[in-house]
Amino acid sequence: MPSLTKLTERMRYWCQSVSLGYDQYNRWDIRPGGECDCSSLVIWVLREAGFDTGNASYTGNLSANLIARGWKRLPNNGNPQPGDILLNDVHHVAVYLGGGLLAQASIDERGRAYGGQAGDQTGYETNVRSYYNYPWNCYLRYTGTTTDTNDTQEDTDMSMACIIQPNDESRLIYFDGTKCHNLTHPDQVTALQTVAQQTMGKQLPVFKLGTKSAPFATRLLQAVGQ
Repeated sequence: MPSLTKLTERMRYWCQSVSLGYDQYNRWDIRPGGECDCSSLVIWVLREAGFDTGNASYTGNLSANLIARGWKRLPNNGNPQPGDILLNDVHHVAVYLGGGLLAQASIDERGRAYGGQAGDQTGYETNVRSYYNYPWNCYLRYTGTTTDTNDTQEDTDMSMACIIQPNDESRLIYFDGTKCHNLTHPDQVTALQTVAQQTMGKQLPVFKLGTKSAPFATRLLQAVGQ
C-alpha cells in the first residue's frame, strides 16, 4: 500500500542526505553519486513509496498518469499539504514536505540542464528549501487509501518533528510538531536522536531553516504561537 509519509521521507533522503546531481541526459542514474532531473526523481520516489505511476516519464505526462491512479488535480492556492506534487506541466515538478518546505531537483553545477559531473557538486543540484511558487499549474493530491490514512494526530505531529538551526544562528532548536524547544547542550541532540531511533525506527531530520535576511525560523515560532 502506498505511503505519503514514505514519499516525503524518500524525497528528503535523495535531496538532502546523499549526493545526487542533476542531468537531463542521464536522468535515471538515481543512486548516491548519480544524477536525475526533476521529473525522474519524483517518479522514482513515487514508486519507492508504493504508488503506481503508470507510463509517467516526464512533467508533461505526469498529471494524466497520476489522475488515472487516484490523484486529484487541485488549483494552486498557496496551501499545499504534505505529499502534494507541485507541478508546472511544462517546466518543473517538486514535492511538498510540510512545514513550509519542498524537495526538488533543480539544475547542475554550471546552471545548465546537462553535461556536468555526476553527484551534487554544489549542494543545491537536488535540495530541500522553503516553499515557493514556480509558478505551479496545480497541486496533485492523492485521494486513495494509504498506510497513513489511520494515523492519529499525534503521529502527524511527530512526522513534523525535527531539529533546526534557526536563521543561520549558532544554536539548535527541537520542533516537536507543535512547539519549539531550545537545545542548550550537544548531548540533548544525541538523546533526542536515540529516542527517535528507538521509538520510530528513524532519526529526526536536522536542517537549517531561514537566514538573517529571510528568518523563516522566526516565522515558524510565530506560527506555533511562541
